[in-house]
Amino acid sequence: MTYLKWKCPYCREEVISNSKRRHEMNICKCGKTGCDLEEDYCRWIGMPEWVKEYDYNFFDELVIGLEKQGIIKLIPQSRKGALSLYISLEDVIFIKNLEDEITESLK
Repeated sequence: MTYLKWKCPYCREEVISNSKRRHEMNICKCGKTGCDLEEDYCRWIGMPEWVKEYDYNFFDELVIGLEKQGIIKLIPQSRKGALSLYISLEDVIFIKNLEDEITESLK
């Protein structure tokens, strides 16, 4: 997973795009620059300035940490003989909000 920090050359806002959030165009406050970062490609609006790239998976680390603390519960489910672990939609939203707070602190 990649987090890409970039800056708009017009309003100078720093924005962080996340490669795991599919079809999400991150746009600066003036709207002249944007980025849709995916695992296999990156689509840009305007001419952003690249600032920094982070290769880390905050989401999975948060899931593991919260599960170990008993804050969320992983739900075992079997599909065609393979055991998979799922989390509730409420927990996914909670973890995404925590992930957003972490990425905001990277600015």
